Amino acid sequence: MVVRPRGHLRVKGKDRTAMITIEEKRALYLGAYEKNKVEVDCVIDEGIEKHRKGYCKLRLFDKMGNPIANRSVTIRQKTHDFKYGANIFMLDEFEDEQDNAAYRTFFKEHFNLATVPFYWDALEPVEGKPRYDKNSEKIYRRPAPDLCVAYCEENGLLPKLHCLVYDKFIPAWLAGLPLDEVKKKYEERFRQIAERYAGRMYEFEVINELLYECYWDVKTPLSEMRDIIEWSFATARKYLPNEVLVINEGTPVSGIGVSDYRHPYFMMIENALQKGVAINKIGLQNHMFTGVSSKTEEAYEYAVRHFDTQMCDPASIRKGLDVLSEFGLPLEITEVTIPTLGDTEEDEQLQADMLKLWYSLWFSHPAVESVVYWNTVDGYAYVNETWNENNCRGGLLHKDLTPKKSANMLKKLFHEVWHTDLELTTDKDGCVEFCGFYGDYALSTDCGAAVFGVHKFQNNDYDLELSL
Repeated sequence: MVVRPRGHLRVKGKDRTAMITIEEKRALYLGAYEKNKVEVDCVIDEGIEKHRKGYCKLRLFDKMGNPIANRSVTIRQKTHDFKYGANIFMLDEFEDEQDNAAYRTFFKEHFNLATVPFYWDALEPVEGKPRYDKNSEKIYRRPAPDLCVAYCEENGLLPKLHCLVYDKFIPAWLAGLPLDEVKKKYEERFRQIAERYAGRMYEFEVINELLYECYWDVKTPLSEMRDIIEWSFATARKYLPNEVLVINEGTPVSGIGVSDYRHPYFMMIENALQKGVAINKIGLQNHMFTGVSSKTEEAYEYAVRHFDTQMCDPASIRKGLDVLSEFGLPLEITEVTIPTLGDTEEDEQLQADMLKLWYSLWFSHPAVESVVYWNTVDGYAYVNETWNENNCRGGLLHKDLTPKKSANMLKKLFHEVWHTDLELTTDKDGCVEFCGFYGDYALSTDCGAAVFGVHKFQNNDYDLELSL
């Protein structure tokens, strides 16, 4: 089954947001930040310095144990401990092989984590014939898991599973079955996935978007179980005893900041933890789906002007992270969409500036371990009869796979700004000291090379023997 994408809303030859100026857009979407820029930047800078960097001391010596003194040393960061990824739903999904090659190159150059689709309706459309194998029949935006995992393993990326229980996307043969049968089918799904992928995934999302279950037209009786979270995590832990298990929800970070301890997601997690549910990580989405349901230019402009301003408020974002971090569990921003609100260079710059702000806020917070961008290419997002994510143009790439300013911004942040490359000189004892971003490093001199790591909660103190 192949379904091709619909384009975004546009009137030929006309900027769809011509009625609203770029100055108005920037005031709406970045106004809260600009109003408190000095304070926000200070919090970000202090948080990054405190929580994302560590002190390291290296002592270099030769085979005889003599210090290698007064020698120039090059230190290069090779990887980040912080995970920054995207969904990999368009892997080998383009009709043009050059586009497929470009996507593969883009992905490995911009990310170290990939969300792999395990939506049950596409993974097993025919009962008993799951599409795990890389040579399985293609389904649009649902590349086979084996293909995705192999790509990650070949290119040094970590794959993550999305999602074991997402009762909105179920195969037709499951719908209508009684609860006992549904549970048996789900448990067999868990067993198969564990048998094939345990030990190969960064993490497993166990359950997704329960707070939106009331809006689903198709679902099983499992969704209406009072103890669905307890059952889902217990079953996942049965087959995946040593894996990181994640709860995920569609709630924006800022929404929790506004409602704090009375937010439904906070109370859902608190209730589950009090009942002993073994949640390892808390996931939350951060989609700004501006204009996603608009059918006309006027409706789109209205959506641009009347979005939830709290989503861009640094204070609300920070408070939301603080509230959830009180559970003592790591946080992950599992799905991110930042729209491009027009056709101009200035609109692309606004998207890039919003990306920089959001990622900086998340990166500076000690509880956040990873951030995952969602749809990376314009024109290839999720669409149904009333919902068209292509309207948002939230990709980092244009439809022709050329980079937008947001793609360049993301790469700059992790490859330049939040990155450590140094030229140092050893002292008389053969030592160098530095403060660097957490990750793996390579050291080179004219007398040899070595590898080491700078990691949080670790004594980053090394004796390195080099050959003269």
